[in-house]
Amino acid sequence: MKWSTLLRALPASALLMLLGGCGGGATPMASAPSGLESRSDFIEAAGARLRSVLDYPAGAGPFPAVVIGHGSGRATTSDGAAYVPFLRERGFAVLRYDKRGVGGSTGTYRGVSAANSVSQIAELGGDMASALAYLAARPEIDARRLGLMGTSQAGWVMVAAAERSPLARFVVAVTGSVESVGTNIQYEELRDLPIDEAYARFAEVGAPSGYDPAPVLQVLGTPTLWLLGGQDRLVPTRECVNILTRLRSLGARTTFVVYPDAEHGLQGEDFWPDIDRFLGPLGLASSNKNGRSRERPDPGPGLGDDLAYCQVPPSITLLSVPPVS
Repeated sequence: MKWSTLLRALPASALLMLLGGCGGGATPMASAPSGLESRSDFIEAAGARLRSVLDYPAGAGPFPAVVIGHGSGRATTSDGAAYVPFLRERGFAVLRYDKRGVGGSTGTYRGVSAANSVSQIAELGGDMASALAYLAARPEIDARRLGLMGTSQAGWVMVAAAERSPLARFVVAVTGSVESVGTNIQYEELRDLPIDEAYARFAEVGAPSGYDPAPVLQVLGTPTLWLLGGQDRLVPTRECVNILTRLRSLGARTTFVVYPDAEHGLQGEDFWPDIDRFLGPLGLASSNKNGRSRERPDPGPGLGDDLAYCQVPPSITLLSVPPVS
């Protein structure tokens, strides 16, 4: 039986045992090669070689690791670089790469539009899945503890990558959208209006168009966390909350937090404690200022399904679930 088939066939309890036991057994300890803090390399993807940088945490491996996803445009390894020190101090190695056709990567760069989004999100998701495979093949990386994190457009791409690769154990999307690409673009075009007026006009938008992550999220086994800004003018947070609430009611393994005063990108918000609360019950690395992951807690029942919480602006009465204590 193939690894991917086995994963999808396992019951939740077996998956918990797999994640909870990641640090045990006779796995040899492996440190960063030659004591390096980072290394540059190329990731082999379909029709492209992606220039990459892999940053290591302190201490001995094998390390859990995170692949950083890109926002829109001609993004390079600088996209998401601000996340690196926070992830390293939590014990994660961090892999970044230039988007295909950009910087040192080969291949053809294509922007994402409503018209081409189905094929383009699939292509970019394939690149991210290749990055996961690259990490899984490295002896200093723990292939059983890999995840994805990114901002904005990366939300769609990470969903596509997690659908494609069973190596993704979690997804953290910072102001990513769960609307379809075409629908989201229509909200972006209203950004010069007062926000309440923009939402009033957005309510008149027709059926979803372009790549739509919601059907994937409904059946995706990978836990996802969506960090959203209440004042975001590029992602319709109020409607994303509606979609995520509906998906949760259908059993989707997703949760979210809304920061009422935050704009796109959550600049100035300390969202890392919420990420720690999301990752801890999954049996993954937790916060440690010395750069080593602490002993992982018992994941408990449901592989993080009890992590649902939301801080909703007073004007949005869609979900009222207290934060996890």
